[in-house]
Amino acid sequence: MGALSERRVREIYEQFAHRRLNDLEHAIDENIDFLSHAPADIFPYLGRRRGQAEVLRAFTEVHEELEVLSFWPLTTVVNEDRAALSVIVKVKDRATERSAHYRAAHFLRFRDDRIIECCAIIDSLDAARQLARQETAVQDS
Repeated sequence: MGALSERRVREIYEQFAHRRLNDLEHAIDENIDFLSHAPADIFPYLGRRRGQAEVLRAFTEVHEELEVLSFWPLTTVVNEDRAALSVIVKVKDRATERSAHYRAAHFLRFRDDRIIECCAIIDSLDAARQLARQETAVQDS
């Protein structure tokens, strides 16, 4: 495999954003270690996941619960087998129709063109506040 590139990393993010999980399967190592720092009561499908099947199942749950309106990497830094991204995420809850727009930071490590480690930190407090504000606004009307 060639050197990791920003283009390859952005391609992987496009696959996730557009729910192309069959394509994404080829970008995730069989033994991936995935950790997303997010409160389980707000994002129960995130947290720590190990192995390709478990991570893909979590991604499936994300897309079942949320419509990903945008998942846009603002910055992408690639160095050898690692990538770091700042991401703007906009989602809509499929059940409630409420939306949230928040920031995230992702840190990836690759081997043989596949992600072997992923650590994601999302501004879940911001997302929760947005969803609560919408709920309050509806109740006050």
